Amino acid sequence: MKSIRQVGFLFLILAVACGSLFAGGSGSQGSSRQFTLGSIYDGQSPMYLAVVKFAEDIRERTNGAMVINTFSNSAFGNERDHFVAVAADEMEFTLCGMAVLGLYAPEFEFLSAPYLYRDMAHMQRVLQGPLGDKMRQVLMNNNLNLIGINWRGERHTTSNRPFRNPAEVRGLRIRMVEFPSWVAIWGADGLGALTIPIALGELYTSLQTGVAEASEGPYEQLATFKLNEVQRYLINTGHVKEYVGIYASEKMLQTLAPDVRRMVEDRAHYWMYDYGSQQTAEMAGRFRQQLVDAGMTEININSDDFVRALAPLYERWFRERWTVTTLAEVQSYAR
Repeated sequence: MKSIRQVGFLFLILAVACGSLFAGGSGSQGSSRQFTLGSIYDGQSPMYLAVVKFAEDIRERTNGAMVINTFSNSAFGNERDHFVAVAADEMEFTLCGMAVLGLYAPEFEFLSAPYLYRDMAHMQRVLQGPLGDKMRQVLMNNNLNLIGINWRGERHTTSNRPFRNPAEVRGLRIRMVEFPSWVAIWGADGLGALTIPIALGELYTSLQTGVAEASEGPYEQLATFKLNEVQRYLINTGHVKEYVGIYASEKMLQTLAPDVRRMVEDRAHYWMYDYGSQQTAEMAGRFRQQLVDAGMTEININSDDFVRALAPLYERWFRERWTVTTLAEVQSYAR
């Protein structure tokens, strides 16, 4: 976390030099308070482009008094590093994904469980309902305020070894986010793959060198990281219904004037939820086609086979791990 502290210290010097730390009111020309927003995502991904617009919007609305400096492509380390920095109030914002659950709210990891949700709308209803409210409160207790949600869509799989059913996944060396439930579900407890924890910034190289022979992620990630150059098959697994978000330090938000805080939260919601989600959905099909046009062979699977294979594991985990709810309650949100 040394690099985050160094950057934060430089921004603090700049803010002091400008003569204001934004203590009340919405600022004025000639005064500026600097903030850092780090992200693991590629600079051309739709959700990162949306967060750049969010930062530009805030700067304009505060007449330059609040400047959010955005950094993409894992500039401050992996996803865990980003969340830990915000939780420790060492960085003001991050745009990251669902790994926060494993770090700070493991009892809610079912929100990202593969093959648990019928479709994206099913997961959205769970996240936006009472269970999602409880999860957000747990994160708030750890200084992480989820102020803007982007519906990133479904995650799929790339591989140099084809598979069409759970039996063919066994032994597959797949790069996996360091997310305990995903590792277990894809690994020995579930589908039997060999999961390899590799940071997103090292994904391409690990596949190129054969450290891993498969990966998973949304079409946007698979395309922007040019995985078609090192992977042969695009397998439309749709296994996770994913959201990402802007997480803010609650301690930092409390230092803002009330009107500024409301504005920041409102604009984060708009640029992530409204604008960003629309852009993500529109671009997903183009990213998929880009991969196919680049020579990847598509494979479609029957997700029901995977649902049946994982059912016993999920029944046990809702009894033993995810005790804040039941499998029946989560399934009741399906339509």
